Amino acid sequence: MRGRLSRLSLSTTSTIIIIIIVAVAAIAGVAILGPRAAPHASTASSQPTTSSITVTSSSAPAVSTTSVQQLTLSSIESLNSSWVISLGPENSSKVIVIIYDPECPYCSLELNATLPFFYYVSLNTSQARVVFLGLPIHQYSVQMLEILYEVYKLYGPKAFVELLDFNYAYYTRNIELYLNHEVNQLVMPTNYTLIEMADELGFNVTQQESNAWYPAVAGVESFLLSHNVSAVPTILAFNGSQEPVYYHVGLEQPVYLVGNLTERLDLNVPGLS
Repeated sequence: MRGRLSRLSLSTTSTIIIIIIVAVAAIAGVAILGPRAAPHASTASSQPTTSSITVTSSSAPAVSTTSVQQLTLSSIESLNSSWVISLGPENSSKVIVIIYDPECPYCSLELNATLPFFYYVSLNTSQARVVFLGLPIHQYSVQMLEILYEVYKLYGPKAFVELLDFNYAYYTRNIELYLNHEVNQLVMPTNYTLIEMADELGFNVTQQESNAWYPAVAGVESFLLSHNVSAVPTILAFNGSQEPVYYHVGLEQPVYLVGNLTERLDLNVPGLS
């Protein structure tokens, strides 16, 4: 999986679409999974966690807020710019917002299949801006999001996508092994596995240095919960307007997700547009 996006950026765009369509098979097993509560602890572990229980959706713990505001493009753009991970042209009127958790199994299934598309329309062809907002729900999510911030700031947006892609490829493979009954428990990624992946990709980061990004992780989480966004994956799209033209919470089959975004944002994607 290492270097997957680098190769895709040099290949034909039709190859990207084929990969996305083939990935639908990975999503098909989702209905087998049952409910999983979000852990309350965030204690680090030196080993990957295991779980025999998984989720149909991942939701953050409820918080008390004085008022719930509607999530609009201007509200997203009001965030501290250093808290926002962004791919593609900053001034694009076409904006895709991905709310994710690097430890969420359903984010893994969704984005492992569709990251090539998001990479293509943003960094490859500059048709749209893609914004990633992290919502920590699982046990090691905060630390993992801190590492992803550190890689983004030190090595740039392409490095961020490569690491997230590596993480979700690892996770999706473990989910496949679990669903195929080749293992008894689902092995989940942690901040330790993410640092190992970063090292393999040539990104020199440590958890201690990455901890400086905690205010960004906490700030984005507070922002999302105050706007009634508490589940991942959540994907929104804006096309020159404050209100989203696309808003989906939970898993969507990759071909439908890509097709909807291509149509509603008027993107040029061979085979779909």
